[in-house]
Amino acid sequence: MDYNTIKLTVLKQPVYDFFIVPDGGFMIALEDKNNLGSLYFQIYSQLKDDIQSGKLKAGTKLLSKRKMAERLSVSVNTVETAYSQLVSEGFIEAEAKRGYFVCKIDRLNIDNKPKIENEPDNEYNKGNNIIVDFATDGVDGDNFPYNTWRKLMKNCFNEYNPDILKSAPPEGDYKLRKAVAGHIYASRGVNCSVNQVIIGAGVDNLLNIISGIIGIKSKIAMENPVYYEAYSLFKSLGHEIISIPVDDKGMRADMLPEEDSIIVYVTPSHQFPLGITMPAGRRVKLMNWAYETENRYIIEDDYDSEFRYNSKLIPSVQSIDRKGRVIYLGTLSKTIAPSVRISYMVLPNELLKRYNEKYRKFSSAVSVLEQNMVTEFITEGYYERHLNRMRKLYGEKRTVLLAELKKFGSAVKLNGENAGHHMAVKLTNGTSEADMVRLAENVGVKVYPLSKYFVDKVPDKYKSTVLIGYATLSVDKIKTGAELLRGVWTDNI
Repeated sequence: MDYNTIKLTVLKQPVYDFFIVPDGGFMIALEDKNNLGSLYFQIYSQLKDDIQSGKLKAGTKLLSKRKMAERLSVSVNTVETAYSQLVSEGFIEAEAKRGYFVCKIDRLNIDNKPKIENEPDNEYNKGNNIIVDFATDGVDGDNFPYNTWRKLMKNCFNEYNPDILKSAPPEGDYKLRKAVAGHIYASRGVNCSVNQVIIGAGVDNLLNIISGIIGIKSKIAMENPVYYEAYSLFKSLGHEIISIPVDDKGMRADMLPEEDSIIVYVTPSHQFPLGITMPAGRRVKLMNWAYETENRYIIEDDYDSEFRYNSKLIPSVQSIDRKGRVIYLGTLSKTIAPSVRISYMVLPNELLKRYNEKYRKFSSAVSVLEQNMVTEFITEGYYERHLNRMRKLYGEKRTVLLAELKKFGSAVKLNGENAGHHMAVKLTNGTSEADMVRLAENVGVKVYPLSKYFVDKVPDKYKSTVLIGYATLSVDKIKTGAELLRGVWTDNI
């Protein structure tokens, strides 16, 4: 039976043309025929919906392109475009000299369409009443070198350089690796060749690579409290985690297991989250432990070692390694910006061989353009000047925060205040950590519980302790936040 044409005009709505197949209830409604670009899509989408819903049965023959065009008063090309898209997606098929037929498609169950509900509050959408956020991550956005970054982006985006459209080798661009090798040797005493430097898109990307090199059978010994992101990543990859307590000198090297194939993950320059600096004697003990067998390695995460306030920068653990047992990790996220997802690692030669065997077929996870910009940022001296400026700025903020906390008197004790961007604050009046966080939020201040970084129970020494960061805050905000905390942490208990 042929199609029947019905004209229908609805008040305040455009004119629709309906074409009905009596046995299937099928129709096509074309809206706004003046918009030629959308006509093929309207035909395509309505046919697709009716095929998926079962209104058009498998084997049903569609009108020829010419007849469909006549019925809809559109061009044959418009119908052909719609039919071609349906053919390419497997909804209809063309048979030579016979026409177009509906393919067999399992019916889409639309009766149980999931209901979209309002998401519950989480850490990203809570706290709209927060006045001061003592965040432990982030940088001072007001002092980011925007003009320099804009200039570098313009200089590096050169249409006459075809390499910016290519992917970088898996280990990263050679010039960037050379710049990084020079920087970490000068600032951290890291001894390495350019070939040992691997560029990654953030530390988590590099930890995934390390896991692939050492194999999931290797156990990972980690500090407790621990950098939880690294802990979670290694655990999700299938590694057995061994928690090693931290004392006032950092990880307890004397409590490391005596078995083989152990990898130690450690933050010796500024232990996260306590901020402890591992002294030379403990570092030597750690290295001697690694030398006892052939398959022990140390992952040294030097994440914010550039910021020290009461002393010069401390050389890395890698700088005293003479047998190639330290994997050195660093990042630009803490020194430039979290959005600059460029990190780097230095692999011992034995692990570099494994890396080359397993990862040579991949490309770098960091864009060539971004690598070129960071290369220029380092080699032209912008990075060193930026670091010096930020050390001074963060040092001033730290001084202000310490002066404000001094007003608390004996009510507070501090840990980790001599380096990095944050410090641990303990209340001595018996207030619980949960109450510290709650009371702070009541007056619009956000602080961060330390307990979340402990794998098991929190030692008494670190109860009633929260983390307070200052990198992202202005001096005025630091003073305001500290004053509000003093009011609820000391006066109202």
